[in-house]
Formats: sequence, C-alpha cells, structure tokens
Amino acid sequence: METSLVDAARAALRAEATRPLYARLAEAMAAELERDTGRPVPSARALAGELGVNRATLTAAYRELARRGLITLRPGRPGRAGRAAVEPLGLDADPPAGSLDLARYAPDRSLLPAGKVLRWLGLGEGEGEAVAQYGDARGYRPLRDWLAARLASWGIRTEADGIILTAGVQHALDLLLRAVARPGDTAMVEDPTYPGLPPLLAVHGIRAAGIDVGVGGLDVDHAAALAARLRPRLAIVTPTLHNPSGTVLAEDDRVRLLAGLLESGATLVEEIFDPALVVDAPPPAPLAARDRRVVAVGSFSKALFPGLRVGWLAGPRELVERVTAVKRATDLSGSPFLEATAWALCRRGELDAQLDRLRREATTRRRIVTAALGGAPAGVRWSAPRGAFSLMVGLPAGWSSREVAARAAALGVWVLPGPAMSVSGRDDVVRLAYAAAGGKVLQRGVECFVTALRPARAAAPMV
Repeated sequence: METSLVDAARAALRAEATRPLYARLAEAMAAELERDTGRPVPSARALAGELGVNRATLTAAYRELARRGLITLRPGRPGRAGRAAVEPLGLDADPPAGSLDLARYAPDRSLLPAGKVLRWLGLGEGEGEAVAQYGDARGYRPLRDWLAARLASWGIRTEADGIILTAGVQHALDLLLRAVARPGDTAMVEDPTYPGLPPLLAVHGIRAAGIDVGVGGLDVDHAAALAARLRPRLAIVTPTLHNPSGTVLAEDDRVRLLAGLLESGATLVEEIFDPALVVDAPPPAPLAARDRRVVAVGSFSKALFPGLRVGWLAGPRELVERVTAVKRATDLSGSPFLEATAWALCRRGELDAQLDRLRREATTRRRIVTAALGGAPAGVRWSAPRGAFSLMVGLPAGWSSREVAARAAALGVWVLPGPAMSVSGRDDVVRLAYAAAGGKVLQRGVECFVTALRPARAAAPMV
C-alpha cells in the first residue's frame, strides 16, 4: 500500500477535529494525489482496515476526491481520474437488474405496511414502496421538482439537483455549519433573531456577531460596517418577515445589504418565508433571486404545520454537494414518507389554501394586538409586522425584558424576553407571538401584558 498516502491519512486522523473526518481525510489525500498524479489508490476496504476507521468514512472521502476529479470510482479499487467511471453500489444506488441485494438492510414488499397506510398519499404501488424505504440523501425527488418550480416563481433559479431536503430550517443550518464552518469562525446574524439560532451557533463553536434590529427592522448600515470589519465566514438574515419583528426589508435596503455582505466574502444565507404569507403588498424579490451565490433555506413549518418537519436548502451546486455529503454521513437520508406527505399536500392545493387562511388570520390578529398595545406606557414601541404571527416590543432605556416577562407570567401570560433570542444578551426587547390564540383570549392576553409593563398596577391574572 502507498506509504505516503497512508501517512497523510493518519495525520488527518490526528488533526484537530474541526471538520468531519471524511473531509479531513479527503483534504490530506488530495494534497498527496496532486503531488504525484501516477500514485496508485488503495481500496476503501483496505485503507479503512489500515487506518482502523469505518469503511463508510473512507467511501465518503473517496467520493469527495472523485468530485474533485482526482480519482475515478469503480468496483474493487479506485483508479486515477481519466478512466471510465463506474460508481460502486452505495446507499443511494439500486443494484443491477436481476441481482440479489443482500448488502442493505432494507425490507422487501412483503415486510412493508399493508392497507391504506401509504395509499392515502395518492401514490402508486411502486411509489408507495419507495416512500417506505430509505431515500436519496438529497430528498424525495417529486418534492424537489415541485420546490424548484416554486422557487422559480419567486425569481430563484435552480433545479431539483440544486435542492436538498432537510428536517426543517434548523437542520438545514446545522448541516450547512458542519459543511462550511469551523469552531472559532464568525457568523453575522440579526439581533434579536429566532430563539433557536443562538444555541445552534454555540454548539458549533461559532462566534456570533449581532446585526442591530429595531422595531423598524434591520439596520443595513450597521450590517455593512460590521461585515467590512469582521469579514465573517457566514451571514444569516431573514429579509422577509424577520422573526421576531415581522418586518419586511425594503427594495433599496436589500440591494445595499446584499452588496455589503457579499463584498465581505461571507457565505450569505437567507431564510425565506413564503411570500404569500406577507399581507398588504407583495414583498421585494428574495436576495437569492438577485445573486446565485446566496444560500436559501426554508421549511413548511410556518406555512403548513411544525410537526411536518420538512425543510429545504438551495444554493450553489458545489455547496449543496458538500451539504449532501454531510447529510449522507450523519443521517443517511431524511424521511421519504414525510417528504412525500409534504408533496401530496402541495400537489393537492392544501398549501396554497392554508397560506390564504394564515394571511387573513394574521391580519385579524395583528389588528387585535396593536389595538391592545395602544394602552402601553409612554416610551414603549413595537414593530409593524407585515405578516406571520409575531411582533417585537422595544422597551425604554433602563427597563428589563426579563422583569417584564416575569410580571406577565405572574398574570398568566408568557412572552419571550430579549436574552432568549439575542446573541448579545439584549434585555430591551420582547417577542409577543400571537399564533397560539385569537379573538377575545388574545385581546385579554395582550391587555395583561400591557399591565405587566406598568409594575405599579395590579390586574387579575389570566389563570
């Protein structure tokens, strides 16, 4: 076995574990292969045994080397690039016709659920069987085709192979961070942001830098200045229906934000809410429609229901391939059954009908909330959401959102204080979400919150 190639791989094993092992192995072996184009390449089985690592890890590393054009995959032993490529059987491939698949732990038809368990999705018999099996790591193809058309209607040009399905936006961002970031890298995010993002960045050891967001929305000048100074590895923004403020960034602000963030060299990530959720007037085009370098992430959680747990990531092909490799290595594939469920709901028009319903209800509830907030003390301000079901309340200087939240809780109303959604610990903002109740219950709840803003006054609790 080629000694220097094995030594390079062993060095990768000892290196600091800031990237997935397969990626470190591929990087180390790539350097050796580029130095000597005639060097033989051992089989994944042989090299895995020599290194004492899982064969699947070596296979993933070899796939990355093949993607770079350094080797050609074929049964038995990889060859140098330039020879006819024959992809070995893997988790995403089917065995040749007439062969018996004793390699994968996948059930045959007789072991699949019977009756109407799959038939209600409107799938044919063969399609139903496919949905019950392990799937393509990129996700259920019919849903990716549907999403490609949906994104095109928003001006985002992509194809099904440029989309990977995930278990929601949080999962999409987790995979992306695994693929492109290392501990110690800097990510710029809105401050405040949705409460799941700060802990996710912390898990990955990412330094978070907050872009100021006030009740009027994101401060584009601050974002540009921060990006120029920090040169962040990533920037994650939500120009349409920012959470928690519900604001929509204006056209000229989007142009300036896009230029400032891309000029810094950051990987720009845009969380996209379906434009049909915006009330009053259509929003400007997404950032991803203006530049193909932008990575777009989204989900069906806000538009259909959170329990569906289906999201997506779209972006430059090379980046999507890297994210797919991470997904394949960490969870094999998503849930074809859930992905097919999302596709069936979209194909039947349920998504569009639900979006219409949510838009009408968001308008009604926003009116209730803002009317009740009219009784707030002087100096308290709030955002003007353009859709969805939350707004941001800004508190006067010296006030504590934690104290306000505690007083509201004593009255039976729970709100989210600033530190729970801020990467800088901001204590001057509160998220008031109104998805969980409407009508008189919502009105009474906001009135109790307003009372909690006046600590000297008492009120009957909600419970």
